[in-house]
Amino acid sequence: MKNKQTPMKDNSFKTSPKLGEKNGYWKTQGRRLVKHRRILPFLIPAALFTLIFSYIPMLGVSFAFKDGFNLMRGDVMWNMSHFGWTFKNFINIFYSDKFLKALGNTLLINVLKLAICFPLSIILALQLAELKNQGLAKLVLIIVCIPNFLSWVIVISIWNGVLHPDTGFIGKLFFPGRVIMGEDNLFKIFVILLNIWKGIGWGSIIYYAAITSIDKSYYEAATIDGANKLQKAWKLTIPAIMPTIALMLVMQFSGMMAAGFEQIYTMMRANPNLEDTQITIDTYIYDISVVHRTDIPFATALGVFNGLVALLLMVAGNKITTKTLHRSLW
Repeated sequence: MKNKQTPMKDNSFKTSPKLGEKNGYWKTQGRRLVKHRRILPFLIPAALFTLIFSYIPMLGVSFAFKDGFNLMRGDVMWNMSHFGWTFKNFINIFYSDKFLKALGNTLLINVLKLAICFPLSIILALQLAELKNQGLAKLVLIIVCIPNFLSWVIVISIWNGVLHPDTGFIGKLFFPGRVIMGEDNLFKIFVILLNIWKGIGWGSIIYYAAITSIDKSYYEAATIDGANKLQKAWKLTIPAIMPTIALMLVMQFSGMMAAGFEQIYTMMRANPNLEDTQITIDTYIYDISVVHRTDIPFATALGVFNGLVALLLMVAGNKITTKTLHRSLW
């Protein structure tokens, strides 16, 4: 009888070295540092900048848990041991009438931005991509992007001058005797309109770049199948740029607690009668922490709360885009 030979077992997986061994890991990192040692001096300034302006200021978060701290009295951070630790500042957030008004204004402005400004950038990019003369499309894109490089102070000064009833040609012609940018019921409308005028070009650049990277053979095949421009845009272009849309949507969700401090504050300073009615979370924190310095711990607690809610909104936005668009940021 012939002896049956048992097949040899492959033990290669068992004998393979474990990933992440400490000695091997640090040797690898050491070799990488030696290999790229010439670029390390360029990283030191960035590392120091991040440490000084990003990590060390995080010690100020402890203000939010202090009771009785008063900057105007001369209290300093390294002399805070006698102040008690408390969550009272966080609890007081929900008892502040100004905070509730600021929260409502902030959320309303951001919902309007999401509903109006966000899709307009995609629509503009789709329209420019359909132009046969792509040189003209790029020229239009450059022109609409110019306002993005202007500061909000300049933008609001321009439109205040244009719409002023005494000095502006549009104000004299259509709104004589009315300072429409100072009217309470039109404030949020102007916030959205100025956001469109300033930011639609920059948003369109991102989508336009994503559209131009799509393989043209797909459009040729769709044309052969008899698809019109609308069908190609809906069935081909938008699904192809969906990862970019999902990324921008998640970033939009993460900014729902910030209405844009520079724009809102500049518009309010140009029209001081709006400071009480059109307050947002950003301007509220700035007012109590920098302008009046009335309650630093409360302002710090509000900033911490704002940051945590923004983080939760970003995670929720990522979950929503994962479920609905099947795309995610991570």
